[in-house]
Amino acid sequence: MERKIIIKNRQNHKEQLELTFSEFKIKFSNELKTAINTYKAHEESKNYLPAFVKPTPDYEQDFYFDIRWNFNNYAPTNYYIERII
Repeated sequence: MERKIIIKNRQNHKEQLELTFSEFKIKFSNELKTAINTYKAHEESKNYLPAFVKPTPDYEQDFYFDIRWNFNNYAPTNYYIERII
């Protein structure tokens, strides 16, 4: 069974979408790409190690680990994830 994501509009709180995770990734693909890139830049700015010592983490996997917080804070959209069920 695939998880459902409840999405709401920031400006009109009555507008609500209930999408599966795959539907969410399709509908918000541009916003997700931007949010992941912003997240990646933010995380890399915290690492002050020289280039030859830096770890190479999978930022996309880290982003999806806490998708609710990351999407709500890094995505340039009027929608936010209210909850994941």
